[in-house]
Amino acid sequence: MKRALFCIVVFAFPVFLSAQDHSSQQGTIIRMRMTDCMGPQHGFMAAMSGASKVESGALCPEYVLAGEKVVYIISGKTSDQLIPLAEITRFRLQKNEMLIRIDDASKESHFHIKAMVLRP
Repeated sequence: MKRALFCIVVFAFPVFLSAQDHSSQQGTIIRMRMTDCMGPQHGFMAAMSGASKVESGALCPEYVLAGEKVVYIISGKTSDQLIPLAEITRFRLQKNEMLIRIDDASKESHFHIKAMVLRP
C-alpha cells in the first residue's frame, strides 16, 4: 500500500508542476507607443470591431509583448500603467485581459488585449 501511494505521488508530481507552469507565462516587451485610451467597458472585441474610443483625448500606453508562442498587443487602461522595456515579464491571462505584476507591486495591473498573432 505504501509503495503504491509513493508511486502515485512520484508520477503525479510532474503533472502538478506542469499545470502550474501554464497559468503563468513569460515574455518580453519589445515596443511601446502612446495611443488613445479605450473606455472601461471596451476590450478585445471593441478594439477589433473599431468601436468608438473615449473622447477625452487621454493617451494610454500600448505594448507589444512577445511570448513563447504568441505575440500580444496590449493596451493599458490608464496613462500611468508603464512596463519596463526589454525585460522578461511574467504574465497570465484571465478572461479577456492580461494581468502583469510590475516591479513586485502588491497588485497585478490589468491590460486590454487588442490583438494576438502566433509566432512563426
